Amino acid sequence: MKQYNTLFKDFNKKYIGRYIINSINYIYLFLILCVFPLVFHNYYFDITRTRSNFFLRITIGYIILIAIAYAFEIYWTNLHKSKSLFVVEKKGNPWLYPELWMTFFLMSNFFAYLITLTDDGMINGDSAFTGSDGRLMGLLMYLVIGFMFILLTRYADIKLSIYVLFGLVTLFAYLISIVQHINPDTKSFSKIGFKPKGIPERFLYYVFKLKDGISKKQYNIFISTFGNINIYASFIVISLAAFACMFIFSNKLFYRIFAGIIVVIGGTVMMIANSDSAYIGVGSVMIFLFILAFKDDVLTKYFQTLILLGIGNLGIVLINKYMAEVLKKKYDKRGGFAEHLDRLDYAVNILIILVILYIIAVFINCIFKDKLEKMNKNKAIIIFLSLLFVFGLAVVYIGNKKHIGAFTFNYRWGTFRGYIWTKCVELFKDAPFMNKLFGYGNESLKTLMNTYYHDEMVSVTKKIYDNAHNEVLQYLVTTGLCGAVSYIGLFVSSFIYIFKNSKNDLVAYISLAVMLGYFIQGLMNLNQPITTPFYFVFMAVGVGYVRGLMRKDS
Repeated sequence: MKQYNTLFKDFNKKYIGRYIINSINYIYLFLILCVFPLVFHNYYFDITRTRSNFFLRITIGYIILIAIAYAFEIYWTNLHKSKSLFVVEKKGNPWLYPELWMTFFLMSNFFAYLITLTDDGMINGDSAFTGSDGRLMGLLMYLVIGFMFILLTRYADIKLSIYVLFGLVTLFAYLISIVQHINPDTKSFSKIGFKPKGIPERFLYYVFKLKDGISKKQYNIFISTFGNINIYASFIVISLAAFACMFIFSNKLFYRIFAGIIVVIGGTVMMIANSDSAYIGVGSVMIFLFILAFKDDVLTKYFQTLILLGIGNLGIVLINKYMAEVLKKKYDKRGGFAEHLDRLDYAVNILIILVILYIIAVFINCIFKDKLEKMNKNKAIIIFLSLLFVFGLAVVYIGNKKHIGAFTFNYRWGTFRGYIWTKCVELFKDAPFMNKLFGYGNESLKTLMNTYYHDEMVSVTKKIYDNAHNEVLQYLVTTGLCGAVSYIGLFVSSFIYIFKNSKNDLVAYISLAVMLGYFIQGLMNLNQPITTPFYFVFMAVGVGYVRGLMRKDS
């Protein structure tokens, strides 16, 4: 696969502004991908505010530095009679330019904020700006994300090495969740002569100290370096999307081995996260990667990836079996895919099926290689997606007819997502015209739910909701139809833009996989400052990176 990596290669005084921009981008990506996931202040108790403050400070600093760098680069390129990186040539359909949709998205958030200043005072303007009534995703957060996005999409010429560092952080986060899941008795270590020192001692302290003070009722809800298991599930989708993609499409053995290790352990921690959104998000990514692998003639590598995920799944099933039967320990089995897949016979059979599929793929590749190369792959992909869509509709229809819980939508569906989604739709339907257009203000859902549905909400769900647990519905209520449409438009335009200009490049493919995985899991999960920034950063990197590819060909 063709790779473009030019940081400080063939140094040319004419491009000194470009080198400065690259350096700032690398520093920023290192801080976001490698430091941001590990930042703590008071363990899990203030993790949302801690991560929010870190992201805002680092990103505001980046915006200031990169703006200065671009100002210099514009001056420098003008001095040398060349074109600035800041200038992007407009080609093709203007509605497919991501910056246009990001501008719409920012305007929607701003108008939503203005609504809070002009309404009857039900929604506090200050809290809408900071997001303090919810998950701190207020106007300030989106302004910072928006300016970062616009500047990072100008140009992002990066190497895979930054993803290796991200992979090390990912492995650390995965390992912590596995140790927390097993929950070994550290007091018994000394009895068997195990006295950890140095890094092992610090690691164990870090793992077990994170849960200090967590009540028994909520103990299993918090995990790894991300806090709530749903947020950890969001990170699993992001990281597995990136490294499954690296394993399939990289031609270098080091990257494939490194990514393969992460994929195996990722297959293990999905069950530990105990969140259906992780399985659905990763499943969507794997369908997309199948299409890319078919298009690029690397289906055998794709099925190898599935085998690695199957090995990881078998690993956690064996760990759970050992915990239950040998250690006599209970572990959290709340329901969903994780509970149903936590069977040794299922895990073994799934792995056997995946190995058989791999053997069939190798056989077909060997026997019908010439015919596959001549096949109209675009038509085959359309047929595959059509059949998949029909199959999905059939499964939902049959499941609903047979009253299977997963396919029967009611208040209890999806651990009460059915309830909060229903109420979000009602809030939108009953909203005045201006609120339908621009919403009630960022992070206003908690106030709205308490105002209109408090008694019913507590009676039905036994909790107070401050988020829709569906990002599109969240934006529909808080930023109106304009906000929800522009959010979807931003995803679609960025995805198409990156895909059309990807030139089969691995970095571009990683951005596509992460974007898709996050967006799909976001239809069942919540936006927050712990993993949501990754989505916008990977999206911006993808757009900026393919623009770099386009410049090299011009």
